[in-house]
Amino acid sequence: MKVGGWSEAKGATPLVFGTEARPLFGFLHPASGPRPGGIGFVLCNPIGYEAMCAHRAYRNLAERLAAHGYPALRFDYHGTGDSSGQPDEPGRVSAWLDGIDQALDEMRSRTGVHALGLVGTRFGGTLAAVLAARRGDVDSLVLWAPSLSGRAYARELRAFRMIKQARGLAPGPLRDRGEEAAGYFFDRATLAEVSAIDLLAGKERVARRVLIVPRDDLPGGEEDLARALEKAGADVRIAAEPGYQRMMRDPQETVVPISTLDRMIEWVDEGRYPEPRGPVVPPSVPRVMIARARRTDAPVSERALHFGEDDRLFGILTEPADLPASRARPAILLLNVGANHRVGPNRMYVVLARDLATLGYATLRFDVAGLGDSSIAPGKPDNRLYSKDSVGDVKTAMSMVTNLCGHQRFVLVGLCSGAYLAFHTCVEDPRVAGQILLNPQTFEWKEGDSLELSIRKSFLSTRYYVRALFNPSAWKRGIRGQLNVRGVAAVLRERLVSQARALVRSANARTRGRDQPQTDIERAFRAVSDRGVQSLLVFSFEEHLGRNARRMPKASFRLEIIDGADHTFTPIDSQDMLYDLLVHYLAERFP
Repeated sequence: MKVGGWSEAKGATPLVFGTEARPLFGFLHPASGPRPGGIGFVLCNPIGYEAMCAHRAYRNLAERLAAHGYPALRFDYHGTGDSSGQPDEPGRVSAWLDGIDQALDEMRSRTGVHALGLVGTRFGGTLAAVLAARRGDVDSLVLWAPSLSGRAYARELRAFRMIKQARGLAPGPLRDRGEEAAGYFFDRATLAEVSAIDLLAGKERVARRVLIVPRDDLPGGEEDLARALEKAGADVRIAAEPGYQRMMRDPQETVVPISTLDRMIEWVDEGRYPEPRGPVVPPSVPRVMIARARRTDAPVSERALHFGEDDRLFGILTEPADLPASRARPAILLLNVGANHRVGPNRMYVVLARDLATLGYATLRFDVAGLGDSSIAPGKPDNRLYSKDSVGDVKTAMSMVTNLCGHQRFVLVGLCSGAYLAFHTCVEDPRVAGQILLNPQTFEWKEGDSLELSIRKSFLSTRYYVRALFNPSAWKRGIRGQLNVRGVAAVLRERLVSQARALVRSANARTRGRDQPQTDIERAFRAVSDRGVQSLLVFSFEEHLGRNARRMPKASFRLEIIDGADHTFTPIDSQDMLYDLLVHYLAERFP
């Protein structure tokens, strides 16, 4: 049974499609050029952490395709991003391929194009090639730094885990069940399915035309792939363009490779395509996707929403599927982590929102202006992190939830820069009843301060592992245990302990009625505490304050430590500990 939905908005249209059992989420960018181009493209994400890095470039590519008259659909595979499903369900590769298949059908029915195209990056390119060969009706295929074999890709996942193991954060209990890479889990069955793929062994023609864009950081064997695809009957071109390496940095450091995207568009323009026949799907269909919570498998409903001035902001509201969320409870807002879009690192916001919905909490995960799928105001730069301008976006989101659902109180949850934004919104807006601040780096920020985090701030961060993965000397030394991990950890602990102790001193001083606040931050924490705001601070590092860490006033201020986690909680077991902590804390403080 097919299901579908979209919410009206300018530009890209949120879509829910796929099957009733496995609904998928995506964005359709309708053709907006002077004339329809006759072909529509589906964009196939990389897998896991790489999909977070590529999100901004994919949105940019989809917008450029649409502006040239080519409709584009970008979407999340089942068990990834905003789509339904869990990453540890069986049949992952089959589910990912089925998703591409359904996205192509959706593109054709929504837009009426006769010709179909696929764009895929890394293992998303591998999947695109496999599916194109299976269908036989894909006209144009763009492979951007594709993984030639699943076996090589699986080896990279193992190398990633070995780097973490050398630094004391390997997911030991998972090693018997599969691999964990940058917070994303691949079970043994999935690894076996992945390893069985070999693009060089294929005999079927994948498409009429193929463009291969090699990566610019490591050799990828693109010439071998081109020869294999040509032998199978495709017209193949290799376009060596710089930009892949900078695109695949951590999201706040990502640089969209405009010249590469332009080269892709030029190649598409060279093709000859039949005229589209017009859409065949009715324009008005349901807007709600039914997904399931990870812990209980209970159904939850999710609505894609554009809101704010000119509908520039975008988010997804998650609620119980069978009954309205309790208005007596505050609604939960999940704020961007760095430049990651609303799903959060390791997809943690999706999991948390769906679990909380089964307990009766309405939860909005959304992108502030200039991040993810929220547009920036004219004249403003995008990808800004520590900006107090974003406080207004959070206020707008709260007002939207109030108007839509009736909630008057809110709990703000943010990690790193999201914690900064939660804190400053809490200070300004009395509707905030609670704040959950995860690994806050700072509560003060001045325009012009560098976003390049030093080793003191980036110890055991995901970006560190990603960079190390492609630095052979680094990961070899790590595996041999030759890196001074304890020294780096000691530097980080010193900084975090100093921050935490300052907050503990401030909170304890308030309860004793002694000592005057020494800083604006202390005064702000006291003010929100006096207002009755519940504050939870969560830090992650292995050795911490010891017994004195939790000698805190329990009325409104609480500090927790999650051992063995990195800055973005990438180890699977630390994610589970964080979910347990947040769910129990909210149930205790906001029943």
